[in-house]
Amino acid sequence: MGTKSISVKLSEQEIDRAIKELAIYKQTFLRKVDVFRESVSAAIAKQAQSGFNGAVVDDLLEGGKKLADVNVTVNHRGTVTTVIANGEDAVWVEFGAGIYHNGAEGSSPHPKGTTLGFTIGGYGKGLGKKETWGFFEDGQLFFTHGTPMRMPMERAFLSVCNEISQIARKVFG
Repeated sequence: MGTKSISVKLSEQEIDRAIKELAIYKQTFLRKVDVFRESVSAAIAKQAQSGFNGAVVDDLLEGGKKLADVNVTVNHRGTVTTVIANGEDAVWVEFGAGIYHNGAEGSSPHPKGTTLGFTIGGYGKGLGKKETWGFFEDGQLFFTHGTPMRMPMERAFLSVCNEISQIARKVFG
């Protein structure tokens, strides 16, 4: 959008014209802010979904790997936009589970893991403190090493933050 100059002569008609011109500029600017917010959130969602696609949620000892089922969505409510990773596997892929892939009990390889309370072996019955544990699914026992931490949301956010000025130039001109 660049800079906008509005020249005004001191008369009632000129002031009214300038007010109308400013109102038009304001509406244009607000539309572009919405487009900017939509562009940023769409870029984060696309990159995050790419990170969740193919992510291992259980490194099974027998039967291979179980892949995560996560769908990333964008929600707009007025001037607030959220990017949400939907699915019970999202937290495991983001922060990891188990010491086998992610380091010592009580730590977190994720830069925000400890701050947010997502530490290795800290969830549920603390089974992630072991290198291998089991769980039942559909009446069948599976043994797992857990989930390697992938950080698709964190990485998408950081990547888009690095592109923010290009996105702004594209939207605002």
